[in-house]
Amino acid sequence: MSLKPIFRMIVALLFVGLAISFFPVSAAIFIEDGTELDESALIAYLKEPAPEFETPLVIYFYDPNCGGCMQVRDFWDTYLKENPDIILEQVNLEEGPEQMDRFKEFAETYHREKAFIPLVYIGPVSLEGAEDIKQYFDMVYTWYMASYKGE
Repeated sequence: MSLKPIFRMIVALLFVGLAISFFPVSAAIFIEDGTELDESALIAYLKEPAPEFETPLVIYFYDPNCGGCMQVRDFWDTYLKENPDIILEQVNLEEGPEQMDRFKEFAETYHREKAFIPLVYIGPVSLEGAEDIKQYFDMVYTWYMASYKGE
């Protein structure tokens, strides 16, 4: 029996696994009522003032084994060093069922039938997927925190 076909199958499976882990499957920008926004709709949405709030809600859900999450981790490493005053709660979904329950609760609150990681909620706006987080986080965060009336 030749090992060549088995070796080829293993290599093919490795490539598929790598492709899945490095290329995000889902990306979306959505607001609290579940409405998805494209870039122009997001920019129009951000022209209105953010709702006032007492406690900022900026929460990032991730799994350390997720390919898209790895890309965002590299983004956070740089971004948070350059912006040390950023308020950001990071929730590792691998740490237990409580974190997954929170993730599901947020998805329900934002009227999402399905939500995918990496995902960051910035007040009423959610960014799903590595590219949307990297591209729009600073703009949405700046808009949102402009309404912060706290300390």
